[in-house]
Amino acid sequence: MLIKGTIMIDPLVLDKANVKLYKIPKEIELHPRQKMAFLEDQLNQVKSLHWRARVDMLHAARLQEDENPTLKDKGYTNMAQHRNEAQQTIGAVLMLNKLIKDLKDENPNIGETTSADHPDGN
Repeated sequence: MLIKGTIMIDPLVLDKANVKLYKIPKEIELHPRQKMAFLEDQLNQVKSLHWRARVDMLHAARLQEDENPTLKDKGYTNMAQHRNEAQQTIGAVLMLNKLIKDLKDENPNIGETTSADHPDGN
C-alpha cells in the first residue's frame, strides 16, 4: 500500500510476524471481536486527535496575526507542530483502516453473534 510515495508495511502481516518473532502464546491473544473493538475505538481517538490538531492550527494562524512579536513567533512555532501532528494522524488513520479491513477479511463473521456468545446461553 502506498501513502504519498512511501511504502506502508501491511499492518496485519507485520503483527503476525511480531507474534512469531516474539513467540507470543495463544493464551495472550484477544478474540477477533475484541481486537476489532479496540481498533475502532483507537481509530475514533486518532480522528479526534486529528481534529484537535486542525483546530490548534486555527489558533496558531490567529497568533501569527498578533501585533505582539512573541505571540506571532509562537504562532509560527505552533503551526509547524500542529501541521506535523495532523500529517501524523492521517497516516495513523490510513493504517488503522487497513488493519480493520484486513481483520474483517480474515474473519468474515466477526460481527455476528450466536447464542453461545451470551453468558446465559440464550
